[in-house]
Amino acid sequence: MIFISLLCALGGATIAFVFTWGLSRGRAAQESHKSAPALTYVGSTTLSMFVLVMGFLVASAWQEHNATRDHTYGEARGLTVTYAAAEEFPPSDRTAIRSALREYAQDVVTVEWPLLARQQSSQAAWLAIDRGRVAVDQASTHRVDSQTVQAELADALESTYQMRSLRLSDMRWAVPEPLLYALVATALLVLLYPALVGINAGPRHLLLMVLLGAVLGFGIYIVLEMQHPFGGPISVDPTAYRQALLRFDQLDQE
Repeated sequence: MIFISLLCALGGATIAFVFTWGLSRGRAAQESHKSAPALTYVGSTTLSMFVLVMGFLVASAWQEHNATRDHTYGEARGLTVTYAAAEEFPPSDRTAIRSALREYAQDVVTVEWPLLARQQSSQAAWLAIDRGRVAVDQASTHRVDSQTVQAELADALESTYQMRSLRLSDMRWAVPEPLLYALVATALLVLLYPALVGINAGPRHLLLMVLLGAVLGFGIYIVLEMQHPFGGPISVDPTAYRQALLRFDQLDQE
């Protein structure tokens, strides 16, 4: 992540240096900005457009990341509730329910999570949670309130299904491509604008433009890394399911 972010920043700095130095060599370019002070307004407007587009994309991506994270914890909570409620059933039914839930959580962590970055799901995970639902439906207990207990398990498992469906729909979310193109286009325009309207490319001017290019390049990198909730270093991880597996171990020892 650090290497790629530095590479993007270096790329932006290089583009800024080439634009500024290459297009401001002539005397006309160095003097043109003095005869058109109103162009300063255009430059500030261009930079504002970049900030607006980037801010919108980052806010949208961060909101989607938070929603996806909430869905994972909701799903893991449903698994834990179902696993704990299975204690009320006879050993054979309890074992069938809990083994299916444990297999499902393990498959999500080890198999399905890497697939989510490619917008795919695990068929084995679907089969495991389906086995859990069948085990709940077929379970029996000697308690008087057996139907109530079974209904509670069914509700918890249904909540898990809903959260899973939401999580799988989250994997298809992505930043709209037209906005990505607008982000890159406005960044290039911000870097190109000073050289086009005229700038004295002295050492200080070049340094400022290089720093600006580095900041713009890093900003674009952040947006690109956040465009998929399950892809890249800035992504949602399966911590909720790991915690659920730890809770399963605790419940087994009680």
